[in-house]
Amino acid sequence: MRYQGIKVTLITGFLGAGKTTLIRQLLTQAPPHERWAVLVNEFGDIGLDGAFYADLGVAIREVPGGCVCCTTSAAFQLGLNQLIRQHNPDRIFIEPSGLGHPQQIIAKLRSDSYQDVLLFTGAFCVLDARHLKDERYTKHDIFHDQIESADGIVFSHVDRYQQEDIQRLKARFGPISLTSKPALYLSDPMHLDLDALDIGLADLSHPDSISVAHNISNSASAQKHQHEHEHEQGSGENRYWYYQKKQDSMQVLGWKWPKEERFDKEEVMKSIKSMANLQGVYRIKGVFVMHLGDALFVNVSRGEITLSASPWCESSRLEIIGSEEGTWPFFCKETLSIASHS
Repeated sequence: MRYQGIKVTLITGFLGAGKTTLIRQLLTQAPPHERWAVLVNEFGDIGLDGAFYADLGVAIREVPGGCVCCTTSAAFQLGLNQLIRQHNPDRIFIEPSGLGHPQQIIAKLRSDSYQDVLLFTGAFCVLDARHLKDERYTKHDIFHDQIESADGIVFSHVDRYQQEDIQRLKARFGPISLTSKPALYLSDPMHLDLDALDIGLADLSHPDSISVAHNISNSASAQKHQHEHEHEQGSGENRYWYYQKKQDSMQVLGWKWPKEERFDKEEVMKSIKSMANLQGVYRIKGVFVMHLGDALFVNVSRGEITLSASPWCESSRLEIIGSEEGTWPFFCKETLSIASHS
């Protein structure tokens, strides 16, 4: 008997690997008769990643605070349950935080609580092979856990690889092959075909191949992290919010400006460039409203900046993730204090 259920595909990858880029590429291939959705489990608390899917018109559910202790929290399960109830999708992509343990998520999806509702189709790890030589990444257990938990490795930023990156890639994984375990996907630009998404369903007779949840119920609210600093002014859409928190060896700084706040493009670009190469900074992601209904989307990893303009009707927001040590948080706060223009 063929197993029925909502298909769930996990897309993991360390900070800045390109998870959102891959999911966006996959969403453009959605069959017209299917409803697809995305559950984003963010490290920060502002709710930013959903903005990078807003133009695609798919159902998005954000679960903020997505670090090690939250990936199997009540908030994660509540967000997943609400996505199922409200949108009844045919397929869900789960994008966990770059600092999330994939095995915890996989265990949740394969738990008895989701039996007969979800079908876990497999896990893909998005990997920038240049990170294989960078101790900032290779010394993190989560970086290796994401690779080892994956059914397939999708390599990103291939156009920027040097020969030594290819050599490290082959030394770690062997020859590039779709039949290896994990399967290896190397293309420029990064691409994954729809027929690869069910990579984990090769043997449905195996008990671990049949996944996840039939008891869809309201869960308790998200467990909160203790913030070292949190500053809030105003209320509702007029609220300015800044926070800073630490988790393990990493910390995140976040800003959310009032909805009417406007930014100057040149000032934003100047500020982002000055922060992109700061020692200790792993990731910068933000959206800055320039004019009514128009915003600049900022994405930074490894000091490489990607900017794009897109419609946006919500407030401006920014998050920076970096190491626990260093003076970069002070520099970033000082830099942003002069970037906005009312």
